[in-house]
Amino acid sequence: MSEQEPLPHLGRPGVLVVAAVIALDGRILIGQRKRGDWNEFKWEFPGGKVESGEDPRDALKRELREELDIDAEVGDELMRYEYQYPGKPPIHLIFSA
Repeated sequence: MSEQEPLPHLGRPGVLVVAAVIALDGRILIGQRKRGDWNEFKWEFPGGKVESGEDPRDALKRELREELDIDAEVGDELMRYEYQYPGKPPIHLIFSA
């Protein structure tokens, strides 16, 4: 799926991204992008892009396995958010517990 095709879950063009909100004992897990990365030193929740034909929940499980080496149980969707960086396609972000 190209970045400009309508997303099956949203019905409009953009990049579908999933993120996990992982909380334990009143603390929430976030990471900081490293120097040289796009948006270096910005804070982010673990997650990433949904691949073509992939279910968002499966994508989040895959991303957590790749990034944190954990086999997570994806919980309920918490919220959806849309953002567009100048000159880039919109990002449709799904946060899950």
